[in-house]
Amino acid sequence: MIDRRGWPFKDWPQEDKRLWQSVFKEGDILDERGPGALWAPTTINNTRKAYGYWLYWLIVTKQLDRQLAPLDRLTPDRIKSYIDDFVDDVASLSAFVYILDLLRFVQAIDSRRDWQWLKNIKNRLWARALPARDKAPIIRPSGDLFELGRDLMNEADRHTCRYNPHAPDVQYRDGLIMALLAARPFRLKNLASIQLGTHLRLIGNTFWLIFKEQEVKNHKYIEVPLPPALTGYLNRYLKKHRPGLLDGSVSKYLWISRFGNPLTDKSIRHQLKARTKSAFGIAVTPHLFRDCAATSIAIHDPDQVRMAATLLGHYTLETTQKYYDQSQMLAAGRVYQAHIMALRNENTEDREQQ
Repeated sequence: MIDRRGWPFKDWPQEDKRLWQSVFKEGDILDERGPGALWAPTTINNTRKAYGYWLYWLIVTKQLDRQLAPLDRLTPDRIKSYIDDFVDDVASLSAFVYILDLLRFVQAIDSRRDWQWLKNIKNRLWARALPARDKAPIIRPSGDLFELGRDLMNEADRHTCRYNPHAPDVQYRDGLIMALLAARPFRLKNLASIQLGTHLRLIGNTFWLIFKEQEVKNHKYIEVPLPPALTGYLNRYLKKHRPGLLDGSVSKYLWISRFGNPLTDKSIRHQLKARTKSAFGIAVTPHLFRDCAATSIAIHDPDQVRMAATLLGHYTLETTQKYYDQSQMLAAGRVYQAHIMALRNENTEDREQQ
């Protein structure tokens, strides 16, 4: 097993650096931009890490031939050995992602080369990929998450703290984030990046959230209304609690910390985990809200299960079902529990009759 470590870009061979820069160059009126110039920052970062892992493995296994063109280093045998060296050390989904990102990069360098063999490997890894852990026990109905958010907002003014004068504003903000995410389970990056007038717009009496293609992980344009049930709460946040958090500061971001700065995605994750842990005894992460949404639809309205793919921004229902829909496991658990309770009741009745 090889230690999974990335090779910093500054230490890459010159030819590899040149290829990377050619893929991501911005270009101008006289020079064509690179094929990866419009990739999302997260995609670029993940691709750089994946290629860094590959280069590091080549170094450790003494297969980094600097006289060989970078693309010529990729052979079926080498990739097989590369996967064998880390497959037992990472989740099956991570193994798939490493090869997916590597494939994305080399295709961008030379799309005319036959990469079908690498695509086949990627597809086989995808077929074997499983979620890293069983999520069913920590799934909560989206309705419960929404109601918890509303309860936090409704009770915010009663929550005071002598050491934090913004405690009511923080609780209200967290409740609104939770209710909004339960109703519209955006990815955390988009949730944290919401800006007034850019992403959040009031059209008539309805608030809309709008994200351009390049702002979204899968490059799908988003334009969705927020539920009417949140309109009053959002207005109250904008008029009272957000200005209270800003405390004289100025910002275009929707979510504000108690220090008057834009709330980071890490802070949102921390706050949601803490709030749900306190309420349910289990911490629900922002990403898990997406699982909860898909599962809630599948359980309570199975005829509309395809709605889950649209709600989560997936291209296919298969992606939604494979990684987010825990409904079948939960349903099986409920049937089993009902069976156990029935047996328990029968045993109790038998003992009472004896």
